[in-house]
Amino acid sequence: MDTSSSSRRASAKSGHDHADHEGHEDGRSDRWLISYADVITTMMVLFLALYVLQLAKNKALEIKVFDAHVAGQRTAGAQPDAHPDAAPTPALVQRDRARRELMASLAPLRETSEISVEPVAQGVEIAINAKVLFDSGDAHLRPASFDELSKVALALARHSTRNILVEGHSDNVPIANAKYESNWELSSARAGAVVRFLVERGVEPHRLAAVGRADNVPLVIGDDAAARAANRRVTILVQD
Repeated sequence: MDTSSSSRRASAKSGHDHADHEGHEDGRSDRWLISYADVITTMMVLFLALYVLQLAKNKALEIKVFDAHVAGQRTAGAQPDAHPDAAPTPALVQRDRARRELMASLAPLRETSEISVEPVAQGVEIAINAKVLFDSGDAHLRPASFDELSKVALALARHSTRNILVEGHSDNVPIANAKYESNWELSSARAGAVVRFLVERGVEPHRLAAVGRADNVPLVIGDDAAARAANRRVTILVQD
């Protein structure tokens, strides 16, 4: 009986030891799965990073190509007309004809050195020295200027329907008297006086605008008497 019990105990112990050994072996055999999963995960992250990097490179290349295309279009637009002998548009022909007619009607004014009539980018500009129009420090038109201004008004009324910008310009010597606190007020008043005269002589009011520039747009750079005299003027811009 004792022998039988001992045998059973030995058999149970042996079975228990065998089970522990198999469990230990199973645990060791599962470790490679964890390592394999780690390797797979790392590779997936690596490939995903490479894919995102490639997308970024492709996007940068697309941007460069687009920028080059836009730059090419701008360059082509800035180049002179490939067909310089192409016929001008009707609008351009009409503009040039109107300019020539207005310049011809104003030609008698160019006989004096105090008045200039020149084509400019915006249209035709008539510049009249201030001493022809005003006394020093004043914005009332001198009666002696009426004949010249009447010729201007007649040409503007008959040979143009475009807008007209009248600008008063002063020299850089500050002014402060009972009428005008600065050259801004003086130049503005002078431009307004010319506009009123043109309206009285038949130029449509809706075409006209008066602006005072003070000494901010000098005709001649300098601080001598000749430069100051040249800068005191009124300009009449007949816009295209």
